[in-house]
Amino acid sequence: MKKLITFSIALLLAQAIYSQDITTKSYIEQTQVGNKLGTAIGYTFPCKVEIGGFYQKTADFMNAQEITERFYEKEFTGMYVNLPLKHYGKLNFDLNIRTGAVNGQNFAITPSILGSYSPVKAIKLGLGLGTRMFRPTLQASISIKISKFQ
Repeated sequence: MKKLITFSIALLLAQAIYSQDITTKSYIEQTQVGNKLGTAIGYTFPCKVEIGGFYQKTADFMNAQEITERFYEKEFTGMYVNLPLKHYGKLNFDLNIRTGAVNGQNFAITPSILGSYSPVKAIKLGLGLGTRMFRPTLQASISIKISKFQ
């Protein structure tokens, strides 16, 4: 009985996600301090505005040297919004604003310009240029749309 209830709930959740315009994203960001790995999930409205949440963590395995600064970002978690600047079918340019807590104690707002290319409807490959603590950052991402394709 327990398995049947669990299966039914999973089936209902899958149908709810499938009927929405949900996007998942995995990205790597190069900052002045080091590399960060992140994941995000969001909802895209018909006007192409995307709102969601993200979690980003330091990529320790990629940093060759020990970080000697007293304060540096280990975790960054919060909400984001993608506002469309220009969309050309498969090529898109968006303004991305992430806001949230750094290391669970400090508040940060990080704007960036993201460009993306969709080789197929369900997948987007992206590159971006942003700022963190008044220093430039680079971002590369892959997004997968887990909803029905129009």
